[in-house]
Amino acid sequence: MKPTGSILLAVVILGGSALAHADRRTSLDDAVSEARGRYPGRVLSAETDRRGGRESHQIRILTRDGRVKRLRMDAESGRFQRRERGKGRKRR
Repeated sequence: MKPTGSILLAVVILGGSALAHADRRTSLDDAVSEARGRYPGRVLSAETDRRGGRESHQIRILTRDGRVKRLRMDAESGRFQRRERGKGRKRR
């Protein structure tokens, strides 16, 4: 293969992977799976909302010790966001 062809092939491959990464976002199912990995228990609710032009997933899990964990994940970055509210309250 000529050097020009190699460069063109590399640009196409790298450009395609950059586009795929830019278009990638965390699905609600993936967010729930990751949340359950952190806090085993029963998922009480999971939904996606949009605030300030960004999507986020909110997940509530009833943990094995009876606490309700509320988690929020940024759908674009796939990172959990810190919550300022309590550490989880006990469910009766």
